[in-house]
Amino acid sequence: MAPKTEGIIFVLGAPGAGKGSLSAILAKDYGFKHLSIGDLLRQVVASPDADKTIVDYVRRGELLTTRLLFQTLKPHIEEGGIILLDGFPRRLDQAQAFEREFQIPVLVLFFDCPKDLVEKRVINRKQGREGDNLETFRKRYAEFLELNPPLVHHYGQMEKLVTVNTSDIASSSYGVLLKLLQARSEWDSLVRK
Repeated sequence: MAPKTEGIIFVLGAPGAGKGSLSAILAKDYGFKHLSIGDLLRQVVASPDADKTIVDYVRRGELLTTRLLFQTLKPHIEEGGIILLDGFPRRLDQAQAFEREFQIPVLVLFFDCPKDLVEKRVINRKQGREGDNLETFRKRYAEFLELNPPLVHHYGQMEKLVTVNTSDIASSSYGVLLKLLQARSEWDSLVRK
């Protein structure tokens, strides 16, 4: 039987808000598993035996169906440990389906950053990710503006939400994140495991 995942932390935020950078640092510092949905899907697309349906969704820049996304996530979640799910969920129905299928997140991090700054970050990204252009950014940002508020409201009501201003450089934003996490009892129980 697969080990039970000890805890899931969702990481929400606009493209360029620092989800990948800050999640990577947090995972390294605390021995968590960092699972970037974007990176995971890029790996799937690059694989020679990739599911054609998933490849088509990713190439069109569309959100995967919940079923396809869970099929991709499941093996990673079953590995167990504490997992930072970076860039997930994107929609409230997806979040609720995840809670039923897997578990309720221990915490939900929302990296909040103004549009002009995230746009600049995405356009100037060093990785040169496919699709990091102004047109794709604007489409993804409009999607974020439409889909994110219900998630923030849902997890705010559940008292799971930690909102972090990520307008500053990564090291400063990370310091703010740690202070906010250390004030949470859920964080205490995660880092003691």
